[in-house]
Amino acid sequence: MHEHHYALDTTWRTLLRDLEIVPANVLRRAGLPDDLFQQPSARLAPEHYYRLWDSLEAEAADPLLPIRLCESLRSESFSPLLFAALCSPNLLVAAQRIVHYKTLIGPIGLDVTPRADTVTFQLTWLDTPLLPPTSLVLLELLFGVSIARMGTRELIRPTAVTTTVLPSSATPYEDYLGTGIQRGTGHSITFTLADATRPFLTSNEQLWSVFEPELRHRLASLEASATTAQRVRATLLESLPSGLPPLRPLPGSWP
Repeated sequence: MHEHHYALDTTWRTLLRDLEIVPANVLRRAGLPDDLFQQPSARLAPEHYYRLWDSLEAEAADPLLPIRLCESLRSESFSPLLFAALCSPNLLVAAQRIVHYKTLIGPIGLDVTPRADTVTFQLTWLDTPLLPPTSLVLLELLFGVSIARMGTRELIRPTAVTTTVLPSSATPYEDYLGTGIQRGTGHSITFTLADATRPFLTSNEQLWSVFEPELRHRLASLEASATTAQRVRATLLESLPSGLPPLRPLPGSWP
């Protein structure tokens, strides 16, 4: 079982620079450490990550922030999942790889459902009862379309997009997607099977075979870390009746 945390990689720094947003201002609004984006392998609990995301929205003051982020995203922006996706033969294989390694990025589940002529990707946030910001959900949905377009270099359009909360202004998002957004009980995006299996020009299986062992190592380390955290938590809970004082975090540490 994984601890529920979001990872911060170097993609944040490049995207903020491209959007001309000052990282220090975002971190100050969120009440987070000034050097957070410089910390190696930084991870945030969901409530802190959502506060960071809300601060980014406030600093950007742009209701179309998810679209701007996707437009700024480039293949050279290093993100483990983006790299894994673009090395894939097609969108379907990319999604299947993301299913396996998604927890390296955050507590978001992805279900891939192929049918006779369509493929549906269903997103599920695992950190209930917390609710992710609407713009973060929209970004995840748009991200799937961005991967398809970056990989094929074609204007791939999904056939259906569903989410639980519609954006205040849906038209720009529907224009970007090339299809309408429907309100539903979950978050999903559907492509034709032809588009989901359209070859990626960025496919590089040789490079993927070199990179995948590192992803497996990161995943194993994350699982081991989660197991250790669970053991520590269980020990602390067991010690509560003994009247032992609570442990204090080390100076400069972040939950």
